[in-house]
This record gives sequence, structure tokens and C-alpha cells, in this order.
Amino acid sequence: MSRKRKHISPKKRKYRRICRVMLFILILLIAALGVILVRQKKESDDKKAQKKEAAVHADDKKDNQKTSQKDAKDSSDDAREENSAKEPQEAGEPAGTADGDQDSEDSKSNINKDVQLAENTATEEKHKTNGLAICMYHYVYDKDNPPKEKLNSNFIEVSDLEKELKYLTENNYYYPTWEEVKQYVEGDLLLPEKSVVLSFDDGAYSFLNLGVPLFEKYKVPVTSFLIGNIDGKKKVKKYASEYMTFQSHSYNMHRGGGNIGHGGIFPVMAHDDAVADLKKSIKIGGNKDAFAYPYGDYNDSCVQAVKDAGFLCAVTTEYGRAKPGDNPLLLPRVRMSMGQSLESFKKLVE
Repeated sequence: MSRKRKHISPKKRKYRRICRVMLFILILLIAALGVILVRQKKESDDKKAQKKEAAVHADDKKDNQKTSQKDAKDSSDDAREENSAKEPQEAGEPAGTADGDQDSEDSKSNINKDVQLAENTATEEKHKTNGLAICMYHYVYDKDNPPKEKLNSNFIEVSDLEKELKYLTENNYYYPTWEEVKQYVEGDLLLPEKSVVLSFDDGAYSFLNLGVPLFEKYKVPVTSFLIGNIDGKKKVKKYASEYMTFQSHSYNMHRGGGNIGHGGIFPVMAHDDAVADLKKSIKIGGNKDAFAYPYGDYNDSCVQAVKDAGFLCAVTTEYGRAKPGDNPLLLPRVRMSMGQSLESFKKLVE
């Protein structure tokens, strides 16, 4: 017995077609809403990271206010250099590192080592005798697209930075590794006359976005002292390369709460808590070659914590060149300031 086919009226067919179209539109709307929500979350996360960085910039600005005022009054670059030498500066990170020629495997994953183009040609008759300049930079900006926050002496204009990198490359400067820096101050290694270490504090996005292309262009290895809890993992994953090595500026100790110096919390933290913070930052950056004291604040307990965490070197914000006989965990640095001329830079690193 055959089944009789059920007849569907034109009206019902039209209704079903409308339902299908509406269902399809609804699916598209849901998909679009999902994309919008994902983008909004990403933008929200980026804004949070920017706010954290802005807070760091604000702290740096407050702690360097006196220095910035003096820099504004200076009419010559020599005067700026003199002020920098006289007054210890806040918030800074140590310098770039470099090894001898890297094999292909090292150059691919180069998170622990930098590239060294020049060779260590130092001899007993000809070597660095006036101390090693460990340059302390912070933030980079583009004058044609200035940042929202107010500029201070911690910023360097990207074209000025490029001139300095070009000078170092053209003059075949040597970039010692942190292990070599340690050997140098302990009297176990001689360095070439043209040797320098470059470092940038805090690991701000402005520095990474504008600086990294230049470091790669001029093949200059640089150390970024990274604040681990401000997008630390994300920054290391995106920017670490043969010319960009991340070292520790602590995980979450670049904040107030202390009672010496600029008021950083590190000097008043319990020893075990401080060491745990340092080890967490090491895990994020992948290195424990060097450490920069947050705000430049430290005491004996800080130095001991840095030693117990396993760092080879640590830098302060005290002005000066690293010399044989210095404590490798209390190395001075040479501050780089906004507006300095290329001639001033040459004098600071020679």
C-alpha cells in the first residue's frame, strides 16, 4: 500500500523559507557578536597593560623630577653630562650582552645569548683602562607620533637612538656578555678599548616596538630589564631574538612600599619572598645573567637575595663606569638622557 504524499501549501513553504533565512541571519549575528567580544577583550587587556606601564612611567617621572628640571635648564650637553654624573638616577636596567660567533642553533632560539660581531682583541698592551660604560636607557618615542604621557628625561627620540647605534656599529664596538662583565670586574678578563653594554629598563612597549627594528638593522645586542608582571611572557615570546635579550627587573617588586631611596619595596621584603619573586622573573625571561634593582634601591638583604637567586651580575642606578675591583652585584651605570647629542654620547661611552 503506497503512502500518499502530504501536500504542503505555498503559504507554508514561504513561511519555512523565511524561517530558514532568519535562522541563517541569527547565526551570522551570533558569530559577529563573538568576534566583537573577542576583540573587546583583547583591547581591554591591552589597555590594562598600558595602564600598568603608564603607572611605571609615572613613578619614574616622580623619582626623576629634580633631575628632569635640571636637564631642562641646561644649555649645553656637557652640562647635562655633569648633572648626570653628580646625581644618582632612578629606575634603570643593565646593558646588552654578546657572545662570540653563534652557531645556527643558538641564533634560532637566542634567548640566553646575544650575538657578538666584533672579536675581543684586548691585549696587555692595548685594552680598556678607563672603565666599562653600562648604558642605562628607559623609553623610546617618535616625535612625529608622541606618546600620550608627558615626556621626561627617561625618554630618547628614536632618530637619536638610531644615530647612536649607527656610531657604535661603524666604529666596531665590542659588546661583552654579562659573564664577561663579571670576569672583567673580577680582574680575570681584559676588554677592548671600544667596549660598551646597552640596556633599557622596564621593557615598555614603546621601547620594544621602536627599538627592536633598529637593533636588528644595526646588529647591536641589547638587554631589556623586564618587569615580569607587565605582560612579561607575552613580550618575551614576541620580541626575544638574537639582538634582544630579556633579563630581570623583578617580577612584582617595581612598586612602592619601602623606606629608603626612592621607596621601592624590595629592601623591606622578607628574604624568601624576594628570592621567590626573583626566581619567578627568571622563569619568565629565561635568563639569570643580570638583574637591575627596581628604582635603584637596595640594601645588604637585597644583594644577598640577588646572590641566592643565582644572578651573575646586578646593576644599580649609581653613576659611574664598571671597573676591576667592583662588586659584580653592585655595578654602576651611565645614564642616557633625552636630548643628548651624538658628541655627548661618544664621550659617555669612549
